[in-house]
Amino acid sequence: MGISEDDQQAKFGFLLEALKLGAPPHGGFAMGIDRFVARMAGEPDLRQVIAFPKVSSGGDPLTGAPTPMPEGVLKELGIRTIVDPESSAGP
Repeated sequence: MGISEDDQQAKFGFLLEALKLGAPPHGGFAMGIDRFVARMAGEPDLRQVIAFPKVSSGGDPLTGAPTPMPEGVLKELGIRTIVDPESSAGP
């Protein structure tokens, strides 16, 4: 990763620890806990029981994500933003 082991643990320790046993099963074939809870609750609208709801813009009202990244982080990662002149939302 190009960073020290201490930095890896500080920044990504939670993920590295979780992946020690391998990647979780995935592929889109399972019902999912949100759909299971909706069925158990008799709720026809999945959005009423979903743990991390999104709005039509793709934002997360619970966490306020996505948020702009600090310029220092973008520079460290070698990422630059390009503003679309036709977009009113910006980067």
